[in-house]
Amino acid sequence: MKRPAAAFLLLLLPLLGLGQALAQAPAATPPPILAALDRLYAARQYKATAQAMFEPRAEAQARAVLSWAQARLQAGAPHLIGVAYGDLLWQIGEGQRNDPLRAEAALVLISTILAVAVDGAKCADTEAADMRVRQILAARAPLLHYARNLPQERRVRLRNEALALEQSLAVRRPQDDDICMAGPREIARQLETPGTVAREQPLRPGMLTRTVDIEPGPTYRPQYLSPDRWHARQTTVRRRFPALLDQLVPAN
Repeated sequence: MKRPAAAFLLLLLPLLGLGQALAQAPAATPPPILAALDRLYAARQYKATAQAMFEPRAEAQARAVLSWAQARLQAGAPHLIGVAYGDLLWQIGEGQRNDPLRAEAALVLISTILAVAVDGAKCADTEAADMRVRQILAARAPLLHYARNLPQERRVRLRNEALALEQSLAVRRPQDDDICMAGPREIARQLETPGTVAREQPLRPGMLTRTVDIEPGPTYRPQYLSPDRWHARQTTVRRRFPALLDQLVPAN
């Protein structure tokens, strides 16, 4: 049976036992981690928000973080929150050998990739979206392998639901600076901005080269195309979705 576009946001509650837990939890005393996430999110520190979602915590806190992330994603969060939410679902699904959670993680990942492609069409650096997609997928090979090896019927459903989910949240998503910042021209602009700090990161397992984390100076802002130009580019990107999905999760 076909699910509504955002049905996964509701299905996760019973899967994780969140429905009963949230009903029993006092509304006036949320876990402290939620206040910290709210502060970071309100300050538009999305990278720090995503990192904080994975800090060690008790089971009740983990459930609260998942519920918090669901609400943010449903409201149209930037892609970093979607990526982190999918990673958290995958982490829990793998630990519990819970196939429904792994399937939902795949849905969140694929729909987020589509969102990056569409929202990245606004960037003046036209290579930014492709660069960001490559970065996301390079670190999530096991999840992508899982999605590609689902039975054909489930792969087709995953593709359709990812398309519907991206479309349903498109008008709610904000301008996403972190996508544009991934482009080579924007990286050069960041490095030229006074106050920018570049830190080489430790070599990660499975990676052949080190990455550099760039903290742009306070005056840096990524550049965007004019609305008439990015609207046209978004139309072109959406026309290419079937080909992109064939690369991510082939239907046949």
